[in-house]
Amino acid sequence: MTDATSITPSHRALNASDAACTPVNGDKDRYVGMLRTMLRSRFTDERLNRLYKQGHITGGVYSSIGQEAIGAATTAAGQPQDLYAPLIRNMAVHVGRGETVLDVFRQWLGRGGSPTRGRDGNIHYGTFSHGVYAMISHLGAMLPVVVGGVMARRRLGVDAVGFAYIGDGGSSTGDFHEAINFAAVFSVPVIFIIENNKYAYSTPIAGQFRCERLIDRAPGYGLEGFSADGNDALALYRLVHPLAADIRAKPRPIMIECDTMRMRGHGEHDDFTYVPPKLLERYRARDPIAVASNHLKAEGVLTAAEIESLTQACQAEVDLAYRTAMNEPPPNPDTLLDGVYANA
Repeated sequence: MTDATSITPSHRALNASDAACTPVNGDKDRYVGMLRTMLRSRFTDERLNRLYKQGHITGGVYSSIGQEAIGAATTAAGQPQDLYAPLIRNMAVHVGRGETVLDVFRQWLGRGGSPTRGRDGNIHYGTFSHGVYAMISHLGAMLPVVVGGVMARRRLGVDAVGFAYIGDGGSSTGDFHEAINFAAVFSVPVIFIIENNKYAYSTPIAGQFRCERLIDRAPGYGLEGFSADGNDALALYRLVHPLAADIRAKPRPIMIECDTMRMRGHGEHDDFTYVPPKLLERYRARDPIAVASNHLKAEGVLTAAEIESLTQACQAEVDLAYRTAMNEPPPNPDTLLDGVYANA
């Protein structure tokens, strides 16, 4: 535990591009992997949107289109022993940590072979063997969970780091405050990632906060705070990777605010008319997949033809996965009580 008198809060509005940069060619597989994660996430979300409108999905669909860079960069920056708490717009976290696209479709379609065996809401799933918690709620409830999980692993001698995600609206909840304050007091190495996509459902930032940036809150908790471009996966990785290594060695929480924009409504039921078209145009020009592709071409990592081949392969993977899941059965009613009562 850190002595409160020794805390010297540090707050930096640091752009990801200002971080120490490893030459891209020195880590080609990792950077190509991030692009693959974003493509798989994007195509999966697009297909889920269509399946929802066709009536194949019970419940809502909440798209992460436009925010894929954050999940791709942060999963690339982690290690196998780390813990992640994704929310409703973190499809890239699931696939970036090794969830198969097939299992994603099984979950959303309520198939018997899904991660929850067709027994829970479509968004309440995870793969703990990959260090990914099943989501309880997108309103801050997962932040204390990942803090406790990291504490437990550290006490067992595992040098785990946590990645906890929250939206701008969710950062107004009590769980957000309690998790961050607790992590700060007990020096728990968790990266709290605020995905600032400008709207808490239909409430804009100006209607939620008086601070200029959400990261301005960090010094109040004794945390280092960083501002980053949430649509630039490569630059964000170059920021997060050394920070994760640093807090792994010198445990403490940090906060990163990622500037991004969701390009769909709060859910597919939301017509999204409250967002100014010019705002969407500005972020559409900064599409995270296009940004990453341009970086990889400019730095000689991939050619345009190689990117096109990767894109087609990811699309084919997603198409095969959804068709496979569509042809699988729902849970057998005879298994309804499985997992409910202990065996005598």
